[in-house]
Parts: sequence; C-alpha cells; structure tokens
Amino acid sequence: MATVVPDFTFDRHGKHRRGSVFARALRDEGIAAYGFDAEGSGLAGASAEWSPKPWEAMTSQVCRARAAVAGQHPQDTRHVLIGIGIGGVTTVLSAVHTPPTAMVLIGSDLVQRVRFVVTGLAGVRGGEQLLPSRVFRDRERLAPRDRLAELNIPVLCVHGGRDPRFRLADNDLSDYGAQVISVSDVADPLQSHSSTALTARTVRKWMAEAGAIPSDS
Repeated sequence: MATVVPDFTFDRHGKHRRGSVFARALRDEGIAAYGFDAEGSGLAGASAEWSPKPWEAMTSQVCRARAAVAGQHPQDTRHVLIGIGIGGVTTVLSAVHTPPTAMVLIGSDLVQRVRFVVTGLAGVRGGEQLLPSRVFRDRERLAPRDRLAELNIPVLCVHGGRDPRFRLADNDLSDYGAQVISVSDVADPLQSHSSTALTARTVRKWMAEAGAIPSDS
C-alpha cells in the first residue's frame, strides 16, 4: 500500500492535473495507492489559516493520512510513502517520525539553502493561491536533505530529465542516500499522460525490487 503526499502548493491533482492520475496509474499497477487533499492546499489555500509552525502541522496531516491508509489494510505491514514536489519535505519529515518500508520522491529537490527575501504572502500557481512566505523560508530550518540522509530505508528519487533544478551537482539526492532515476524528455515526471504512466511503472518496479510489495517473480 502507498500514501501519495501531494505537492502542498496545489492539491492532490497537482500542477499538471495528473497527481490523482498518477495514483490511479499505481492502482492499475496493482498497488493500493491513496492520495489526499492537504489542509490549506489547492483552491482553498488562499483562505486557509496557517499554523505558526506550518511544516509541523502539514507533517501531522501526513501522519494522520498514513494511519488512515494503514487502517484500510491491517493485514499489510508494508507501507510506502510517495511525495510529490514540495510535498517531499513533509514526506521526509513524516518518515523521520515513523519510518515507512520505503519512500519515493517525485520531482522533489528538497530545497534547504535558499535565502528568501519575500515577506508577507507569496503567490503560487500563477497567483491563484497565496501562502505565507514563511512556509517557504522555514524549509531552511528543517534541512530536509539532511533528514533524508538520516533515514535507513530504501529511497527513490524520480525527476524529469529536463528539470533544470537537477542539473546542478549539489541537487543530486544520491548524495543523501537516494537512488535516482531520470525520466527523459520531460521537465516533470507527471508532465504528460505518457510520462505519468511511465513513472507509475518505474515506481512499481522499484517497489518490488525494494521488497515494499510482492516481487514480480
């Protein structure tokens, strides 16, 4: 089973409207995959009241979602966390709190050394949604890449071959313990229907190899 953590600046559908398509593609691959709308994300985000410690609050949401998914499958002790985009930060923090069987990060570079000068509200999703700028600035305090390196579980990072963020050497998450796979010819693994389906097949194959689901043999 798998919990799919959304890109928290959007909702479970994601910026390409294929986050939920990805979850369905995983189910087509035989994986019980569950996505959820994060509180304060999506179209409702502009009017949301954000916690003074937003990342801790969002991580708590992920933990609650994981518990709900596990409750649907009490006979299965193997649980995979899959984080998309900025949702990878809370995926990592949740894994530090309670390690899953394995973890997958899709298009998540886990920024932790950027100095933001914006104050007040930061516009995302083409200005459609406003989030407190401290939501982004606070990633530095969390140091998600360092937390990733602390985990003792199989981790897969999937990114687009044309994503400029991953062309920089210091953005290679293999330096922090992850196995890295690049999806060619796209900037985002969920950019198109074909790349989304390919990503789902890739993740399913890796999960079997990592022992997080029954092997294909």
